[in-house]
Amino acid sequence: MRGGDISNEVPLRVLVAIDCIIERRPTLKKVFGINLTGEEVTYNRQSLAYFWRFADKQGYTLELVGFERTQKEMDRVLQDLDNLGTNPFNYATAYNVVADLVVELPYRPEVRGVIDIPERGLRYGSWYLDSGVTNGIGQ
Repeated sequence: MRGGDISNEVPLRVLVAIDCIIERRPTLKKVFGINLTGEEVTYNRQSLAYFWRFADKQGYTLELVGFERTQKEMDRVLQDLDNLGTNPFNYATAYNVVADLVVELPYRPEVRGVIDIPERGLRYGSWYLDSGVTNGIGQ
């Protein structure tokens, strides 16, 4: 805030990887005696509720980030979460690979942390917030 003007104040953000809110379950179907394996993807309601409380209590704006997805797919995820009534995210951004986000982090002073799965945690350096430490939700 400069000179009492709050219009130029940037809200602090925490980035959350889409892998923290999605559950994947293997499925098995039999069609004409042939076993077909697949994957059922659902939203983890417990982690969505956690991120809602986290954003409310800490005062952060949450941004959902996805890797190897298009911006249209990310917008659709936000719309799905809005339809469910449990959307803690204000923004969604698609990146081709994790390295694209890591390169961008030093130029985003409003970002206070990145919540992601532990396998990618070391890439973020000091921005990484372990989802296991934040109440064990989102893995």
